[in-house]
Order: sequence, then structure tokens, then C-alpha cells
Amino acid sequence: MNTERWIAKKIVFIFNPLFTSVYAFIYYLLLMVLFSNGYRDALSIVLKSITLYTLVSCLFPIFIIYLLNDSSFHNIEENLKNSNTSYVIVCVSYLVSYMYFSMLNISVWFNMGLLIPVYASLISLVLRKKTTIIYEIVIIGAITFYVFLLTIQYYYIFSIFPLLISIFCSGLLLYSYLIQNLYTANETLHNYLIGCLLTILIMFFVLII
Repeated sequence: MNTERWIAKKIVFIFNPLFTSVYAFIYYLLLMVLFSNGYRDALSIVLKSITLYTLVSCLFPIFIIYLLNDSSFHNIEENLKNSNTSYVIVCVSYLVSYMYFSMLNISVWFNMGLLIPVYASLISLVLRKKTTIIYEIVIIGAITFYVFLLTIQYYYIFSIFPLLISIFCSGLLLYSYLIQNLYTANETLHNYLIGCLLTILIMFFVLII
């Protein structure tokens, strides 16, 4: 394996959908601290929220999936792609976090962000038998479009740099898949657009319901 492919493999690992959703959660939580006076002195609450979300939505599903794969990480990625159970576990874990944090009535946009991994899991579960689904790219596409909407909504206080970073990370992840010859350019673009449409679907769901 050459250096470029080795780096690409590490990038794919870093942008694992479970990790990526936690990154997004931390980012939005920090935004709330910065732009909401009511949360300026709530550092302990922020840290507890991050810890809880990480445990429930990241470490818990990883542990369960680890056990379901005979306590071995050998070929675990391939097993995940072929198992409906993995998508259900991830969906339920993120749904639990969404239900908890939505009760706090913090922000409509916060609720939208929490629903991204839930909907992504459901969409992937439904479509994966009909078309090629790359869960990581669906997630990164949805998050990038979500940051785009945030930038438009709060353009007067919101820097464009988070959007540029999201776009850069998206390109990095898509390139990493292509360099490893795992998927074609059309397949990665197709999944990225699914992620963007997913955010629109979530926006209508939150605003209407």
C-alpha cells in the first residue's frame, strides 16, 4: 500500500459516521455557548452533554456492534455494510440522544442537527438494497448542507469558515474513497446529494411537525 492510499484509509477512519456526528454535535454546542448568554457560564453542562452524547451515540453502538461481530474487529467494516442490525443500532442510539436533548427546547436548529444521523441511518437502511449507499458520505453531505443553511440563516454573525471547512472535509473524504478505488465518482456524488436532500427533508419535518 502506497503512502497516498494509507493516508486515504486513515481519513476514512477519522470520518467514520459515528465520529463525524459527534464532531458536529460538539461544534454546534460550542456555537450555542458563544452566541447565547444563557449558556456562557454553563461549561459543566456543556461537558456533561458532550460526554453523554458521545457515550450514547458513539461508544455504545460501537460496543454493541463489536460484540455482534464475535468480539473481533477483523473485517468489521465489511460486516457492517452487510448487516441491517448495525443501521438499526446506530439509528436507535442517535434517536435516544435526540429525544433527550429535544426535551430541553434549546433550539430548532439543534434538533435538526440531532436528526441528521437518525434519518441517515433510516435512509441507508431503506435504500442500500436498491442502490450503492456510502453512509459516511451521506452523513458528511447532510452536515455540510446543514452548515450551509446555518450560514445563510445567521449570516450576520456566522463566519463562512465553518462552511469552507465542511466543504474541504467533504472533498477529502470523497477523494479518499476514490483513491482506494472503493467507489466510482458517480456513486460518491450520488450519495453526497442524498445527504444534501436529507437535510432538506429534516428541515421540513422539524418546521412542520
